[in-house]
Amino acid sequence: MLEKRIADMNIREKTEYVLNLMADDEAVKGQAAQVWQLLEKLDDRDMTIAVIGQFKRGKSALSNRILGSDVLPVGIVPITSAVTRVTYGEPKAEIHYLNGVVQPVDFQDLHTYISEQENKDNELGVAEVDIQSQSEFLSHGFAFVDTPGVGSFHKQNTVTAYDHMKEADAVIFLLSVDSPINQIEIDFLKNAREFAARFYFAVNKTDLVSEAELKTYTDYCQALLGQLMDVPGEEIRLYPVSARTGDGVEKLKADIIEECSSHAFSIMEESTGKKLCDVIQSALTQLDFYWTAMNMEYKELDVRFAAIHEKMDEIRRRAESCEGNYNLHLNEYKLELSNKVKELFGMEYHYDIDMLRVGMMEMSKEDFVHETENLVSDLAETLDRVLLYREENAYKVCHRINAINRLIRGLSRVRDSIEQE
Repeated sequence: MLEKRIADMNIREKTEYVLNLMADDEAVKGQAAQVWQLLEKLDDRDMTIAVIGQFKRGKSALSNRILGSDVLPVGIVPITSAVTRVTYGEPKAEIHYLNGVVQPVDFQDLHTYISEQENKDNELGVAEVDIQSQSEFLSHGFAFVDTPGVGSFHKQNTVTAYDHMKEADAVIFLLSVDSPINQIEIDFLKNAREFAARFYFAVNKTDLVSEAELKTYTDYCQALLGQLMDVPGEEIRLYPVSARTGDGVEKLKADIIEECSSHAFSIMEESTGKKLCDVIQSALTQLDFYWTAMNMEYKELDVRFAAIHEKMDEIRRRAESCEGNYNLHLNEYKLELSNKVKELFGMEYHYDIDMLRVGMMEMSKEDFVHETENLVSDLAETLDRVLLYREENAYKVCHRINAINRLIRGLSRVRDSIEQE
């Protein structure tokens, strides 16, 4: 029985099984790429530890204490408007833009890209800030992520925090003695539970209160967090810290290093299972959109296909008249076409965005025009194929419908199996 065979699989086997299910279906190409990344992370034990929480709790300041140096900018206003990833290596910093451009930057200039004041609502289009540091904490093989705070006036920061929180395997959830736990934090914590396998609750700004006040606050947190995490309060790992003075930070660091090093694989397995369920649900939602688009009346499909072909012709014309920066323009065309497919058909269309580093060899104009033509032609053929546009061959239609139904059943079985564990 298939359900029994799936139930007997470990998480790695289930992840590989899902990847094989998705591999031949272009409707879930983006989700297949995500599953591949999950598989690679699990095999490499590439653990991500993220600091998350509400804005102005002191996440960047605490991150610097954990890393052992002032790697991240801090300030009196919401600083973090973009995700910052720190890994072990020779010190350097790079800005990764949404269009694929990778720009080296001096550490003293990081605030230009991270600060909410200087990069309001991420108008610079920063996808991620990547930093390397020789921090002792990172030498244990961790990737450390500082996220924007949720709940500020800048809604884009909250969206970014929610999106990147999904990547975390372990979480440092930062609270503060100067504010009771509020609904914004409760909602964010409930969401984070769906992806991360380990939680370390740090209570910041302990230097501002007396020991009696601190005990009152931590007792309150212990009880409430126990309810929110569905565990007895005494099982909640609560760490009173001061990012300003450093008090309590070494205990937090030591516990994270010990547990995330000695139990790396079990933590990665648990977080991979959670993330796999999310990717499966995303694929099932995508297939719902796919069915909706496929079942549109021909008149409606004609209008939408005419619009996507008009966009393709526009991109062809722009490519013919373009002079220079060909690699960059090709990435921008990919983003535009993906957004247009989403707008017209409600479906995600996945493109790999090439990383464009300084000194990378530029393609020729001839190659650029050729690659652009491939880009638009492949999209046109794929949309015709997956949406069965004007397809009159009954066998092809039935075969496609059966393939989609098999995919939905297979994905649902794996999701149900993980949720029942």
